[in-house]
Amino acid sequence: MTAVPGGTGGSGGNAETLSVDYLVGGFRISVGPDSNTPGPRTHIVSFVEALRENGHGVRLLLASDLPYMGRFSKVRQSDYAAASPLKVRIADVVRMGAAVWTGANVFWRLRGEPAPDLIYERVAVLQSLTSFHPAKRRAIRVVEANGILSRETAHDRKVLRAEKLAAALERHVLRRADLVVAVSAGLRDELVRFARLDPDSVLVVPNGVSSATTAMPRTVRPDEVVIGFVGSIVKWQHLDSFLDTVADALPRLDAAAGGKRVVVEIIGDGAEFRTLVDVVARRGLGDRVSLLGRLPHEEALARMTEWNIGFAGHEKSSSDRMYHSPLKVYEYAALGLAAVCTYSDDATALQRSGLPTFFYSDQESLAFGLEAAVLGESVVTPETIAERRATIAREHSWSERLGRVLDAAREARSARR
Repeated sequence: MTAVPGGTGGSGGNAETLSVDYLVGGFRISVGPDSNTPGPRTHIVSFVEALRENGHGVRLLLASDLPYMGRFSKVRQSDYAAASPLKVRIADVVRMGAAVWTGANVFWRLRGEPAPDLIYERVAVLQSLTSFHPAKRRAIRVVEANGILSRETAHDRKVLRAEKLAAALERHVLRRADLVVAVSAGLRDELVRFARLDPDSVLVVPNGVSSATTAMPRTVRPDEVVIGFVGSIVKWQHLDSFLDTVADALPRLDAAAGGKRVVVEIIGDGAEFRTLVDVVARRGLGDRVSLLGRLPHEEALARMTEWNIGFAGHEKSSSDRMYHSPLKVYEYAALGLAAVCTYSDDATALQRSGLPTFFYSDQESLAFGLEAAVLGESVVTPETIAERRATIAREHSWSERLGRVLDAAREARSARR
C-alpha cells in the first residue's frame, strides 16, 4: 500500500492521500456487530470509514483478530469485575505473553508488505504494536490516547497489578510517537505530565459523529418521552443515583411531559448491572425502566432513534479531573436528542452547535435538568430536530477530525526530513 498522489485527501483541501496501518492492541476490542467494547468499536469504525471515504488506504490490524486471540474479545467487563488479586496477577502474565505474541504476528504479517506512510496505534495496556512494525523507522508514528490506561486499569477497573511495568511501557509508546492524539485538552495536560511530553507534540482531537448516524430516520413515540443511556454500566456512570432521581422526580417529569408517559431505557452491560436491577425493584420502577442489556451496535442505534433525551453521568475516575471524551454524547447529538449530562468540553462544544444540553452536578440539579429536558423535548418539532442534526453533522464530523490529524501528521513528517 503506497501513497497515491492527487487523491481527494482529507478535509481542509489536502491533495495527497496516504497509506495507513491502523493498529489496535486492546485484546478485548473487536469491531464486529456483537462487540463487547461498543465505545472503542464505534470510534475505530468511524475513523477508518472517514479515512477510506477521503481516499486514504487503510490496513486495520486488531489484536483480537490474530490467531488464538479471539477468545479475549468474548470477555465482558462484568466477567472480571470481582476478580481476586491472584487472578489479576495471572491475567497480567497472560497479557505479557499475549503482547509478545501479537507483536510477533504484526511483524510477520507485514514484513514483506509495502511500508505505509503512517502508522496509527490506539494505546492499550502492556502493548506496543508499533515497536514490532517493520516500517516503524520509516513511517510517521501517530499514537491515540483515550486515557492514562495503566492507571485507570489498576485503580478504576482494578484488573492490573503490574502497574509500574504497564506505565513504563505506556510512557515508551507515547514518547516514541511523532504525534500523540488526545481526546481532550484535560487528557493532553495529563499526558504531558505523565510521560513528560512536549505539549506541541500532542494534538487534541475529540470524538465525532458518523454521517450514517446523523442520517438515520427518527421514530418518536406518540405517548412517551424516553430518557435513554447507552454504554458500560460501571460505577463512574452513576446510573444508580440517576434512577433514584428519576423515581423521586417522576410526578414532576410526567407533568412536564404534558400527558405523555416518561420512561427510561438503558442499553449496556457491566459490573453494576445487578445494582440497577436492585434499584428498579427497590424503587418500584418496573413499569418505567427497561434494562435492555448489551445490544449489537446497529440494533442499539435503531432503539435510540426512538429516544428523546440521552443521559451521560460520566465523572472523573482516578484522575484529578474528568478528561474523557464521552462518545455517547456525540451519538445523542447525531440522533437529534437532548442531553442531560455532567460537564465536559465535548458537551459544551456540542451545545454551541445546537445540542440542547442540561448540565448537572448533584441529584437536585439532575432532577431540574431532567424536568427541563422533558418539557422541551415533549413539544419539539421534527424540523427543529433536523436542523440540530444538520449542524452537528457539519461541525463535528469524523472527516473534520481526520483532516486535523493528517495535517498535523504531515507537519510532523516534514519536521523529520
